[in-house]
Amino acid sequence: MGSKGFIGSNLVTHLKNEGHECYTPEIRTDNINNKNLGNVIFAIGVSNFVEKPFEAVNAHVCALSKILQKTRFDSFLYFSSGRVYYNGTSTNEDDSLSVNPMKINDLYNISKAMGESICIASGKENVRIVRPSNVTGSDFSSNLFIPSILRDAVDKGKISLRSTLDSEKDYVYIGDVVNIATKISISGKHSIYNIAFGKNTTSKKIIDEIIANTGCELDIQPNSSKFSFPTISIEKIKNEFGFEPTPFIPKIKTMIENYKKFKNS
Repeated sequence: MGSKGFIGSNLVTHLKNEGHECYTPEIRTDNINNKNLGNVIFAIGVSNFVEKPFEAVNAHVCALSKILQKTRFDSFLYFSSGRVYYNGTSTNEDDSLSVNPMKINDLYNISKAMGESICIASGKENVRIVRPSNVTGSDFSSNLFIPSILRDAVDKGKISLRSTLDSEKDYVYIGDVVNIATKISISGKHSIYNIAFGKNTTSKKIIDEIIANTGCELDIQPNSSKFSFPTISIEKIKNEFGFEPTPFIPKIKTMIENYKKFKNS
């Protein structure tokens, strides 16, 4: 579910390549009540939650609750988000989260945490949760950081940066996400898993690679601020599945080439 989004569409491609049959219902119109859906992956999400708060809550909580209540399944995997760690001091899956409903920017994290809570409170077997960090790959419609500056580098020949070069986040490659998520959905031994690179990458490393492959200019806006996210623990998926993250910086060249093909198609 959520098969039209970046993560969902890549999941469908991955599963079909592995020889699996995929059923991708439209939950707003298709009648799936009381059906056995097999192994469910719920990847529905709304990223522009500030402009669409009700849609975000509906996607992350209400639609999820309906599926958990009204359908049958062999396993269920809910895509939450590594953003839930933003205000915290620990990124271990079993530690407490910190959110503030007075902060509009916390709405996304609160709705994802509520979705997680419903999954666990449902009491149903084989329900698991993944918290991916910042998923990156050839996502050309996204307004997130890397797709935005990549498009600007190709289309405008210039990146205008509103944050400092030492800003840093954890970025995980989409191929790693779909591969490990499908394993977790079937055989995960725990309720919640982080999916991340396990180390933060600075904006400078990303932009240097984009400049090297496009020759674009860089303009850093006055009074730019630094953003920094906590380093996300991946000990659980390393220990259980032998997970080794793929460095995504070398993938930037391919992402640029893919965007040029997409733009000219």
